[in-house]
Amino acid sequence: MSIRKTATSGIALALAGSLALTACGSGGDDGGDGGNVTLNFTWWGSDERSERYEAAIDLFEEANPGITVQTSFAEFQDYWTQRSTDATSGELPDVLQMDVSRLLEYANNGLLYDLTEFEGNGIDTSTIDEGLLESGRTNEQLVAIPTGSNTLALMVNPDLVEELGVELPDWDYTWEEYQDFVVAASEAGADRDPRVYGGGDYTMTWWFFMQYLVQQGIEPFSETGEMNFTEDDMRDFISSADPVREAAGGDAFFPLERGEQLLPKGGFTSGEAPVEFHWDNFISGYSNDLGSDNIQLMPMPTGADGQKHMFFKPTMQLAMGANTAHPEEAAALIDFLINDPEAGQIIGTDLGVPSSQTRLEALEVEEGSLDQRVIEYEQRVRDEGYATATVPFQPEGFGALETEYVEVLSQEFQYGQISVDEFVERWFSEASNLLVTS
Repeated sequence: MSIRKTATSGIALALAGSLALTACGSGGDDGGDGGNVTLNFTWWGSDERSERYEAAIDLFEEANPGITVQTSFAEFQDYWTQRSTDATSGELPDVLQMDVSRLLEYANNGLLYDLTEFEGNGIDTSTIDEGLLESGRTNEQLVAIPTGSNTLALMVNPDLVEELGVELPDWDYTWEEYQDFVVAASEAGADRDPRVYGGGDYTMTWWFFMQYLVQQGIEPFSETGEMNFTEDDMRDFISSADPVREAAGGDAFFPLERGEQLLPKGGFTSGEAPVEFHWDNFISGYSNDLGSDNIQLMPMPTGADGQKHMFFKPTMQLAMGANTAHPEEAAALIDFLINDPEAGQIIGTDLGVPSSQTRLEALEVEEGSLDQRVIEYEQRVRDEGYATATVPFQPEGFGALETEYVEVLSQEFQYGQISVDEFVERWFSEASNLLVTS
């Protein structure tokens, strides 16, 4: 299916403006006082991530007294709304956290600085796995550096599982066994105050649909951006959870309305659900919100062919706005956050298992710590042969497709306002406006 983008996301409008701003960067001099430089750096994430970044930046400023770093952060969706506004005005931050799902959208519009000149000469990439590093290359340019690797996992609150008196599935469990657990946990939590539910509706998360497709032997997108899946594939995935939706009086999945009441926390981090699927590096933030270090990680359920077909992806990346007036200083900040052992000790695995092998080897983790748990989990996924797939290709428009799936349609579906068929029909209709093919 070949789809061409016809509606603007705000990024395409930014190209002309950003290219006209080569003389003015997002970070300016402080007023001729000896050449001091101010860099703007922004990221998405939790308060926990913010505290880690701020502590690492304090070290950077101590080591680079001529550079001041102004910081900001936001939740994931708000972050990209703000970056779209920045891009339209040609004022992207000097350094920004980037995601592979948005990389082509920004790079293809000339909004990211080509870091090739700093590769091995300002930014040490020699100890980064080449596969991870390639995730930041496009159009023969290096536009982003990976901070680390992550993979999908089931976060488990063992204390709550024990309180509910239910039994977790074995490590090598199936989707059906997972559904049985969610129903049993929800039934066991029905009389608690507050009510405990088995878990969230995983079919409403875009990346779990990607995992489902991979387990069906489908590479979601071609390298030219065409979709390799059909409306039936999406319909089958969403409908596969009907047994859970129909169990426990229709209350097995954590209700969206309750989730909105708990914001900024969620069901799992409020102790009202014993499990939740997420990327493994979120364990630190989850632990902070839950107020407990006793969170364990399990792999994704096994697919129909008896294999998990899991994949590793760059957790996130660091990039520079093409409009920066201080590329050397911005490159120094990226190198520090990627490679410096002291910064790595502060950041731990919050940005993924470190992409820099040198920093990973220098990372001192306490026995039983969250960092150790993530590192050992990823190693076990490799050792058990679960990671047999490559991360799905994310064409230009991938991030907008995810937003439509997660932020728009999933809410209407969970509130009972639309059916599965309406969900699928509307998503495919929107995809014709959002996806870019070459």
